[in-house]
Amino acid sequence: MGENRRLGRAIWAPVGAAALSGLVIGGLARLLMRGVALAVGGSTGLSLVGTVAILVAFVVLALPAAVTATARPAIMHAGRWVTAALTGLMAARTGLGDAKTIVLADDGQLTPITMLIVAFAAIVVAHGRLAQHLTRRFRALPEAPAEALRTPDPRPV
Repeated sequence: MGENRRLGRAIWAPVGAAALSGLVIGGLARLLMRGVALAVGGSTGLSLVGTVAILVAFVVLALPAAVTATARPAIMHAGRWVTAALTGLMAARTGLGDAKTIVLADDGQLTPITMLIVAFAAIVVAHGRLAQHLTRRFRALPEAPAEALRTPDPRPV
């Protein structure tokens, strides 16, 4: 029975961590994308389909870091950098879609645009670290005793 629980944690901890870190970092990325659109005077609408696609992409991109969170240090770092590289590539590719608008931006727009690009870089690096941190935390959660999982008896004692 204990072996099944350990195996379950080994599987579900990285999946849960990838989901949570992907939702958090993907949500931040979506807000930063809106910030760039505001800074260049573009369309600032957020579509539900676009937001869901971004969140799903960030969840999937967190998997290499989450799965390698408890591996040997070299493998753990490689998993984190795979997540950072893929996330960075996706973010840069999305950002470069508006490169012409950014290049043609007024001087007053460059400072906020630059700050938003630096923020993107920060969340790209944080993405893998957060996924690995959450995986280790989820795997370290104490096991709940069976009595704590039972529904309490509603009758008075």
